Amino acid sequence: MNMSRKRTTRRTGQRGFTLVEMLIATVVVLVGLVAVAELVPSSVMLNSNNRNDGTALVFAQRELEALREQPLNNASFSDPVGVTCPAGQGCSLGNAALPKQLVGSPVVLGGAGQPLINFAAAPVAGYSFNFVDPNDPFSAPYDVRWAVITYANGPMVTGRRIIVGVFRRGMHTPSLPITLDSIVEK
Repeated sequence: MNMSRKRTTRRTGQRGFTLVEMLIATVVVLVGLVAVAELVPSSVMLNSNNRNDGTALVFAQRELEALREQPLNNASFSDPVGVTCPAGQGCSLGNAALPKQLVGSPVVLGGAGQPLINFAAAPVAGYSFNFVDPNDPFSAPYDVRWAVITYANGPMVTGRRIIVGVFRRGMHTPSLPITLDSIVEK
């Protein structure tokens, strides 16, 4: 009986990772993890700013629609709920005695010639108020301002150009103000 012996040979071309190779691989993985971890706070901040801007835009649209819905012969309006005009306070809608003149919050022209509410100037009574969204966990105030240009044919008001701006204040990284512009004609 011939028994064959198993021959174990050692392959000389194969071997495991060295300690230096493992350290280099660990450093590469750690650098990648740190880079991804640094993106998380900035993405959270960006998401928060986008929410702020979106909320300010929705509030500006709501305010603009409230101003547009008022009859042209009204010089002011009030909101019993206090959302589009503080409760118990009248909000002005321009001045028919000053046709084609800007009345209300100061306006500056942007780079493309579009009108922008100037939030650096002091608020004008009857054309501004602060609103705090009850659903906002931070309770940051929205600075709401508007200006009106009244168009009239004699004593009869025939149209209004309404410029509304909303700026959310009190955040760590301030967002940009939102400005909307609309014309209402009879």
